[in-house]
Amino acid sequence: MGYYYFMHHGIRIFFAILLNLLFFFSIASSEDKKIAVIKEFKDSLQTNIIGTSENSPPYVKIIRSKAGIEYMLNDFKRIRNYTVFDKITALEKELARINFDNFMLIAIMTQPIDNYTLDVNGIFINEAEKKLEVRVDYRHVERSYDIPPKKSIYYHMAVIKKTDLPVFLKVRNLQHKKALASSPSIIVTGRLLYWKYQDLQVVPLTIQRKKSVIYYIKGRQALKLEKYVGKVVTLKGKLSREKDSPYEADLEVEKVVEVRE
Repeated sequence: MGYYYFMHHGIRIFFAILLNLLFFFSIASSEDKKIAVIKEFKDSLQTNIIGTSENSPPYVKIIRSKAGIEYMLNDFKRIRNYTVFDKITALEKELARINFDNFMLIAIMTQPIDNYTLDVNGIFINEAEKKLEVRVDYRHVERSYDIPPKKSIYYHMAVIKKTDLPVFLKVRNLQHKKALASSPSIIVTGRLLYWKYQDLQVVPLTIQRKKSVIYYIKGRQALKLEKYVGKVVTLKGKLSREKDSPYEADLEVEKVVEVRE
């Protein structure tokens, strides 16, 4: 009796284990496979559009020829900005090296926007559905500005082996709550001078190559501080996240600490 009982339950346990193994291997074989990325390019291009934006997802462009590269870059070249011009020139040289007989370019981009994070987690092939899937996390932090920044186009481009499979974008919104004080306040001292139009600049009293930073004050705040032009000022404020250079920054002034001749 004990022998038959043992055999009966032993066979049941064996088949249960076998079914679980088959189920596991079927799932593993159906999982999407991450494909190799040959080269990546990621950066942002500051436009001349001023303001803040609603939260919006990125979009994808699939480029399989040099004509597609030219078409995309022509859109970028409409931005009249010396810093952007230098970036586009360098990017154009890199993209010109792509051999489109064997490779293709996947470009994930945004509309002009402020305070944006774009993270590409990989490109996967779904063999069951015969498609490529680009998985992207993005985040837009809404802020209130006294001086609205210039919006930027954020991009992440990847070179992969050429394929005729359709490409789909799978995005995940890592939305943060509204951040009114996302950067610490700083104290800056310098001589307040006119810059251009009605904007002002705080120039360090002593210029040190590759160390000194010039701070720009724009918009309504510049009008309020115009009476101090030519004087040495100490200001408390926050830096804008948008920077074209490590030696230049936009300052959102919170308080005039001191004014002297």
